[in-house]
Amino acid sequence: MSNSNASSKSALQPIALPSGLVMSNGLVKAAMYEHMASFWGGLPNSNHLGLYSLWSQGGWGMIVTGNVQVSKDHLSLGRDMIIPPTVTVDTLHAYKVLASAMRPASEQSNLKSQNASTPRTLIIMQLSHAGRQSPVVIGGRLPLVPPLAPSALGLGRSERHSSRMGWFAKLTYRIGFPTPRAMALQDIDHTVDRFVLGAKLAHDSGFDGVELHASHGYLLAQFISRKCNIREDAYSAKHAPLHLLQRIVTSIRKVLPRPFVLGIKLSSSDYVGAGSLHDAQAEKEAEDRALDHVVDIARWDMIDFIEISGGDYEIPEFMTSTRQAFFSRFARKARHAIHTVIPSSERPLVLLTGGMGSLATIEDALSQGHADLIGIGRGSVLAPKLPLLLKEAYSHRETGASNGEGGHDDTARTDFYPILSYSDTPVIRSAASTLRFLGILPLPPLIGAGTESAWYNVMMLRIAKDHRIDYQMGGIRAVLLIPVLLLHGLLWNLLLVFSYLSLIMNLKNTNTVFCSSPEKRL
Repeated sequence: MSNSNASSKSALQPIALPSGLVMSNGLVKAAMYEHMASFWGGLPNSNHLGLYSLWSQGGWGMIVTGNVQVSKDHLSLGRDMIIPPTVTVDTLHAYKVLASAMRPASEQSNLKSQNASTPRTLIIMQLSHAGRQSPVVIGGRLPLVPPLAPSALGLGRSERHSSRMGWFAKLTYRIGFPTPRAMALQDIDHTVDRFVLGAKLAHDSGFDGVELHASHGYLLAQFISRKCNIREDAYSAKHAPLHLLQRIVTSIRKVLPRPFVLGIKLSSSDYVGAGSLHDAQAEKEAEDRALDHVVDIARWDMIDFIEISGGDYEIPEFMTSTRQAFFSRFARKARHAIHTVIPSSERPLVLLTGGMGSLATIEDALSQGHADLIGIGRGSVLAPKLPLLLKEAYSHRETGASNGEGGHDDTARTDFYPILSYSDTPVIRSAASTLRFLGILPLPPLIGAGTESAWYNVMMLRIAKDHRIDYQMGGIRAVLLIPVLLLHGLLWNLLLVFSYLSLIMNLKNTNTVFCSSPEKRL
């Protein structure tokens, strides 16, 4: 068998976690922000159930929820699922129903009789705290109440970012994301308790485990990052960057030992300091620091998988989908570092997420040692049953079946992702120049990235309600539909309007193009 076939086959075969639980395959429906809960945070509702029920039929090895916030007053964009201040019978029931919806029907009847080594779809709750990235009002706080963070450093205030922004972008950050209050030790203790409570709720609701969101610039990532954390105490990013994360992991393991699954989502981007991104030496030092932390986490012998992602609200790489396997280089180095120092039975698996929706890209990532598990986010919206489609494609390949084009392997194509771009016309160029002259452009990076998120939010709501993906819908229509469909708050409406402006000013070279349905392409 060729290396290519071996790689694709391994992605579709069972794989064991250090906890002892066995995934039915190595394909993970990665966490995505659903934007479906009630305003100012709420419990899972019928839209969540419809969406996750669809994914449960897709043959995934693992399904991860969107971020469930452990602090009701530190939401991301206003419609997050939350761990309420007090867990009640109603809370437990709501998450039990969600867990049931996420689990394949074929596994529910005999779940109690299964042992840990029985391959199955693992269902994971992602726990998060937005920290300083929790915006005013829609983040769950009154206008004059600042968010909590490791240090009183406002979002978008660093010289590295503010020097490249116009007055409008700076004003947006100052109004939308006020300077946070540095957390006191009792605030940190309370946060640890909230993550532990979230993990206990997940366990009691029937989830197989939790993933701690320490990426994308959220609170746990802020404690790790030197650009956000200038503390000089036991939680200093310079001297003890993993202290808070280790406290949370240790506290969870005290009450929830294995086989309960515990994962961590990390990002190499969060390690870049206030220096220039073009400083090669600084980048290397940041990457080395990140790799050291990955190895340290693996040595705790309490973690089952480490997901590699990247970006934050200042540089939101995680919100765009135009590149294949965004962080594969770092993931490969992380996996190699783990394999070098950790015994095989204790190694946490490396989960790589980003832009992979075909056998070809999955094969590349696995055969080159970039990852043990493959996470698919936006591709899972476009093709909720992608693992089954890939399994069918592999079966055709293995038996030598032709795809109808003289042996051409159509499974290698991944261009079913929407391309949100617009014509470069004299009118557009003139408008962009005027807005730059007035200081309105460039817009904050978050706003531009929010355009794609709006499109996927609309599509998730469509498939949750048993509608098909609308491949004719462009970015503008999606932006305008979100307030109508989900009745957003004022700040989110403004964010979407600004996203629309950013979309038009991208100065790319084609109108919005959507390829045919992935069900037909794969």
